[in-house]
Amino acid sequence: MCIRDRCNVEGFFYNKEVAKELGVEIKNGTTFDELLDIVKKCNDKGITAIAQGNKNSSYAIWGYLAMLDRYGYSDYINDILDGKKKFNNDDLLKCFEKLQSLAKAGAFAKNMATQEYFDAKNTFESGKALLFNSGAWDSAELDEKMGDKVGFWWGPTFSDSSYEQKAAMKVPSNPICVSSKVADDSGKKEAVYKFLEYYYSEEAAKMSYEGSVFPATNYTGIEVADTQHTLNEVVKSINEGWVSPAKQPDLMLSSSVQSQLYDSILGVITGNYEPKDALAKIDEKMNY
Repeated sequence: MCIRDRCNVEGFFYNKEVAKELGVEIKNGTTFDELLDIVKKCNDKGITAIAQGNKNSSYAIWGYLAMLDRYGYSDYINDILDGKKKFNNDDLLKCFEKLQSLAKAGAFAKNMATQEYFDAKNTFESGKALLFNSGAWDSAELDEKMGDKVGFWWGPTFSDSSYEQKAAMKVPSNPICVSSKVADDSGKKEAVYKFLEYYYSEEAAKMSYEGSVFPATNYTGIEVADTQHTLNEVVKSINEGWVSPAKQPDLMLSSSVQSQLYDSILGVITGNYEPKDALAKIDEKMNY
């Protein structure tokens, strides 16, 4: 038996004070072309546009997942998994080319490949970067380090895609799995059921919100505290009503294909792969 543990909400945090200094506006609906203009303004001021750490963080692609959906990923991923379509298709090629455009525009720090995720987060927290690729789980720390300076953004929209652009990433994740063998021992079964009953209770949901983590449950009357500035910014974006896939794009894949997806995205960003080659590598893993 597997049941979901929590809800992942992923995108980009932005520093409101840095945005004000640059004279730019970050909002849901900001286009990719507008983002490129913002990157140029960051470069002119010596500010990193997107804090991104790749060393020992080969999974750090959260902010880019919704971009995949804005190029139709969730519409045709089942065809890819069934062998009727390839990752290396016209839509995802355009998506990967946009990632390459960001890199060529200087959106990332030159030492990105040697930075860890936590280094990138520190760059953002210290005011040296405008954007940070992450998710709601970092809200509590960002509150502690930055107070009310943080905003949340779903990422850029694209004019060359015919797919839904108001695509967000708020998905069930981190399943809790229980072996069926638990049923063979009445004591263990009772203990597991008591744990799960509490874990998904209203009291546990309140504790989860207090820790700036979205629970898997949806109780009415539980609200984020006014002092949780960053999480409130995330909630603000959620309340705009953008659609989200039923499953997180990477979690629909086998572990080897999943790892290659991460490597391909980050490989394009670091300049190690051309977009078409990066997608072909994912298809190669699909054939194993």
